[in-house]
Amino acid sequence: MSYWRTTIKPLLDDETGTIYKQAPVRVTLAFPNRYSVGMASLGYQVIYRMFNQEEGVACERAFLPDDVDAFERTGQALPTVETGRDAGDCELFALSVSFELDLTNIIRTLDVAGLRPLREERDDSDALVMIGGPFTSSNPYPLTPFADIIVIGDGEQIVPVISEALREATSREDFYDLIDGMPGIFLPARHAHEPKWATAPKELLPAYSQIVTPHSELSNMFLVEAQRGCPRPCTFCLARTMYGPNRNNQAQELLDTIPDWVEKVGLVGAALSDFPHTKYVGRTLTDRGIKLGVSSIRADTVDAELAEILKAGGLRTFTVASDAPSERLRRWLKKGITTEDLTKTAHISRDLGFKGVKVYMMIGLGPENDDDITELIEFTKDLAKINRIALGISPFVPKRHTPHFADPFAGVQTIEKRMKRIQKELRTTAELRNVSAKWAWVESVIARGGPEVGMAAYQIYRNESIGAWKKALEEVGWSDEFEANTPSIGLPPGQYESKDVSAHAQGLAI
Repeated sequence: MSYWRTTIKPLLDDETGTIYKQAPVRVTLAFPNRYSVGMASLGYQVIYRMFNQEEGVACERAFLPDDVDAFERTGQALPTVETGRDAGDCELFALSVSFELDLTNIIRTLDVAGLRPLREERDDSDALVMIGGPFTSSNPYPLTPFADIIVIGDGEQIVPVISEALREATSREDFYDLIDGMPGIFLPARHAHEPKWATAPKELLPAYSQIVTPHSELSNMFLVEAQRGCPRPCTFCLARTMYGPNRNNQAQELLDTIPDWVEKVGLVGAALSDFPHTKYVGRTLTDRGIKLGVSSIRADTVDAELAEILKAGGLRTFTVASDAPSERLRRWLKKGITTEDLTKTAHISRDLGFKGVKVYMMIGLGPENDDDITELIEFTKDLAKINRIALGISPFVPKRHTPHFADPFAGVQTIEKRMKRIQKELRTTAELRNVSAKWAWVESVIARGGPEVGMAAYQIYRNESIGAWKKALEEVGWSDEFEANTPSIGLPPGQYESKDVSAHAQGLAI
């Protein structure tokens, strides 16, 4: 039997909100990861709806199979979800990409869809390949060997432009002519540098789910965007630059997007506890018996009223972000969270009967030393006396468009040594969830790399491993131009003690 009938059709049958449309212009909207991950992406769902709202355009979804090797052995073409047609049989093959580590998955998705991954090997007989999503706003350059169009910024502003060009263009060059120079449009065949980002006007917001499914990572949850952008000055975060100026939606705007049949709602935003209507919206929904999900809440704005609303919405573990292991490093990052804020949150969670507190943080920050790790360990022990603590620890990955762009990656050995110390000293105190230091290194390479990093990924996309990455990067001539830079707690992010500072390392404040 076909892969679509045995694997995709059961998922399709459980969806609510699926769009079925036939039109002259066919768009495949692919997500280079499994179905459950893609369907948890609000941006992916918004673009799906917007393309289908365009006259003369029909958009169907496609996802990378869970076991790509097994799928390829069947000899079948990658199908779309809605009708099972060949995903590559379209005028536009668009990919929405959230994570740098999906770079090899992008190439694999193009391959299994029957498209030649390299842009220079395609012609007018092939579908146009467009790539957008958070990855492209972070760093589009590793994608330039593969994409005909790279979308940078808010997709809401781009979809109508692309749709009109698809309806009118008679060739690939004609299509380029129609969209060249528009905000957010990066054409690797014509442009050397990324353009001004696209920023959606307030009237196109809020974003909200199109499809609800039990098979998403956020099972049966309807997502709605409370705010876009962020008002906070945290120096390590892309939210302020990637998503443009902070735009809050009105409470009733959010409530009006939520269908009566919805049982679970997820509020999306970079700083939800700064959103002025979080309590009102949360209370209104929980009074209707709706379960409530939120991203992490800033510890400095937590109070008992907010915690009570979240608990009424079904939240069992309180999640906050420390983002640095010590007070001095949080100040350096302009995080604005203190030890007292985190302690207060632990007390509130205990008093209201939450099962525990999860604290997200990064290690491997430039000025970090053993004393910072000691502070993390001792403070975690103090928190654990108040309520159960889980630590989600990720290595710090410097990103473009932040002051930390030219900070050195701390190094796999350094991070692993600190991780082992934390695990040893907190193994009976807190639940620890760590991100691999080796894959964080790969992420850091992709996050700041150019087309050569994309070509390294092309060499290994069928057999990806840390060893394969090292070999491929060596073969394409990649070198770490930032490793000699030395951040200091006494200098603002983006300034270094090393006198031999590359041009990339200067003047990169937001």
